[in-house]
Amino acid sequence: MTGTACMSAVIKAPAKTMTGSVLDRAAICVSAACLVQCLLLSLTLLIAPVLSLGVFGSDAFHRVLLAVILPLSVAAFALGYRAHRSAGLLLPGAVGLGLLFLAAFLEARVLGPLTASALTSLGGLCLMAAHWLNLRQRRRARMRPGH
Repeated sequence: MTGTACMSAVIKAPAKTMTGSVLDRAAICVSAACLVQCLLLSLTLLIAPVLSLGVFGSDAFHRVLLAVILPLSVAAFALGYRAHRSAGLLLPGAVGLGLLFLAAFLEARVLGPLTASALTSLGGLCLMAAHWLNLRQRRRARMRPGH
């Protein structure tokens, strides 16, 4: 193999790895948007409770975000696990998704707005950390000999 062909083989990542990375990055972005929304909602609730009556404070908004976050995250973690076989990364991801699920579905009936916002923020942080770790582990797995 020539130096150029060898370098090309090292630089190009398999399509499955690229798909997993894109899914992780997309899930991080959606989780970050959720976190920003929740932090802004908390700030808004502290400053002017009347402003929280809009679409960003509704149960439907949180459920729509969850409907986007859940499949992105599950797909990213599944592809990541297939690459790195680190089951420990699944725990923070599951905790994050669980907290988001609880906040989205218990907000109106059981939780107050500040508690729901705190749960959602914590869940978003757990999920972002899990996706970041998933990305790192996938890169490490790619760099190991035989991958």
